Amino acid sequence: MKYFALNAMIGKGAYSVPDFPDAESLIEHLDYLGVDRTLVYSVKARDFSPIAGNRQLLEEIAPYSKRLIPSFVLTPADFFADGVMEYYREKLSSAEVRAFRLCPELSRFPVRQIERVLGVLTEYRPVVLMDSGFGTSEMDIRDLEYLATAYKRIHFVVCQKMWGGFGSVLDLMWRCPNVYLDISWLHMRDTIELVRDEFGIDRLLFGLGYKSHYGAAIGALSHAALTPREHNAIAHRNLEKLLKIPPLTEKLAVEPPLLKQKPLWNKFRNGEKLDALTVYDAHGHSGTHTRGWVLRESDPASYFDTLVSHMDRNGVDKLFLSGEEALFGDMVPGNRKLEQYARPYPERFRGYFVYNPLYKAELTTKLLDEFFSRDFWAGFKILPSYWRVKVNDPVFDPVWKYAEKHHLPVLIHTWNDQWNAPSMLAEIVKKYPNAKFLLGHSGGGTPGRLEAEQLALEYPNVYLEFCGTFCSDRSLVKAYELLGPERIIFGSDTGAHNEAYELGGLLSLPLPDKQLIPALHDNLENILKDRK
Repeated sequence: MKYFALNAMIGKGAYSVPDFPDAESLIEHLDYLGVDRTLVYSVKARDFSPIAGNRQLLEEIAPYSKRLIPSFVLTPADFFADGVMEYYREKLSSAEVRAFRLCPELSRFPVRQIERVLGVLTEYRPVVLMDSGFGTSEMDIRDLEYLATAYKRIHFVVCQKMWGGFGSVLDLMWRCPNVYLDISWLHMRDTIELVRDEFGIDRLLFGLGYKSHYGAAIGALSHAALTPREHNAIAHRNLEKLLKIPPLTEKLAVEPPLLKQKPLWNKFRNGEKLDALTVYDAHGHSGTHTRGWVLRESDPASYFDTLVSHMDRNGVDKLFLSGEEALFGDMVPGNRKLEQYARPYPERFRGYFVYNPLYKAELTTKLLDEFFSRDFWAGFKILPSYWRVKVNDPVFDPVWKYAEKHHLPVLIHTWNDQWNAPSMLAEIVKKYPNAKFLLGHSGGGTPGRLEAEQLALEYPNVYLEFCGTFCSDRSLVKAYELLGPERIIFGSDTGAHNEAYELGGLLSLPLPDKQLIPALHDNLENILKDRK
């Protein structure tokens, strides 16, 4: 498969440690992932000066012109700066530059203010990419709708969009046929297929996220239910058409020696399922979903058929999940319904008992003994930040005490916020050494990840479960270096998250497979064996 990506950036800036300080480091990353070409923009242009950074970008990538295609950063101030618009027109006329990048959050401008710049450039039919990530507001989306309607000759691409506010992007694409979507952060299950069905395969473009994502997007694309033509369209052809660049006749990425130690990743990135080993997914949910998720299924029972289909496609043997009806409804009946829905697949699912402290009066030792007398139930699940109850509030004590007595795992939604930051668990994990604390999402963003790593360093009953860590630019490799392979647990947050996206992120880490395999099964199995 040939890949032509979006979103790469080079240089040292103001806001984070650079993924790629120079062009050489980016090329090394592209080689490792098997990506042939990418659009690239300048961190200096984004954080310091657009014109200075854009000029420097062309100089830096000149030795790699076959693989690194420039994308200039634009701001509304460019319209007023001496000679800048003339320079951009010159580069468009020579086809040296064909794409531009908007970074409204960091460049501090409302999206609509770029209109006067676009008015000067529209005759060249450029591609304009807009960073989304966490900073896109509803006003940004409406501004982009206005621009896409006013400038139909420009191709607009929404980049790095995750589940939050995704419905607004679908609405935007419905309203504006010249709006496209990058798949780099599309961690939601069946979203690639959904967009294809609604708007056509030509509206999807392949992209890479942070360096820490590694092959997550490749895993998602290679395991999507697409034809070979559709795979190729997203992987490279759609972007080539937009930029009017001929397709490659040869593979440019050079395979590094490390891949010889990664047969699992080599298999998975080619669309094959994992076999010859047992795979557990430690973090799942039953359906159906609300809170902004966009999925096809509407029946909770048949939802499990879909989960099994994806597990089979990916090579996952067993999924440990919690019930949505228990998490976001009546706790005890919701837990019972989870077991009922999973019953037709006794070898494929195990459950986490959801405890919502809103229903503390209903939780008795007798009730828990009844549930945990059945092998289906593996541990507990809590969602402090969703319920707006701090994780160190005494209302959660019944969970800690029961898990301590029976050596059970507790999967906790953790994030760097006031409700369930990993550091808030320090006294709890110390007090209950026989309970096993699985930090769901490993603290979320980078500040939370650092707290999660520190907590696990201090307490051996703490494990990092890493789904959703695309929100952090800190590589999971750092956690392996600090904690070793025995303290990492694979989880995907399916059914709303894409299991293949999360598997791709783990399997593509630049570590030999032998270091990654314990996270896929052994570590969780050892926790379960300790049950009393």
